[in-house]
Amino acid sequence: MSSVRILILSEQMRGTSFALTADQYTIGRAESCDICISDPTISSHHCTLLKIEDDCYAVRDEGSTNGTKVNEAKVTTETVPLSNGDILQIGGVEVLFDNRHVNKQESRTITVINLEDTGTSEIATSTMKNLGAKIGAKRSLSLRENKSHTKVLHIVLGILGLLVLVGLGFLLKALF
Repeated sequence: MSSVRILILSEQMRGTSFALTADQYTIGRAESCDICISDPTISSHHCTLLKIEDDCYAVRDEGSTNGTKVNEAKVTTETVPLSNGDILQIGGVEVLFDNRHVNKQESRTITVINLEDTGTSEIATSTMKNLGAKIGAKRSLSLRENKSHTKVLHIVLGILGLLVLVGLGFLLKALF
């Protein structure tokens, strides 16, 4: 089962997707096109998607009036291969090329380097976790644990809690 599709991003048909399983798709405004997008900026037979390998497609402009672009680069008469996440501009309509099969493979790629096993490091691995502080690297204040900030925060929350209780006490006294 193929997981390649195009997804229309532009306003009128936003969210409409077309699964790509065939070897070729014509895109245009004409009803006879495989993918018909009724937009005045799109020519009758605007462009063609061609399968070049399993789950890999390319686009070819068919002499359209308003042109075809891939990631803002104009497509001429030759075919332009598409990659996962490419944005096609077909006339005035933006379309996302979504190859989820490739995306799933990319998300599984993990690289692990164990410097202790390589023996190439001039710095002991036990000191590397603090290396950023030694070279003056800035850390995010929101992620750093700061005991004095935590203590002040607890005091402020405690005072606010007491004020709420005192306010409730006065309210209950006034009601009864």
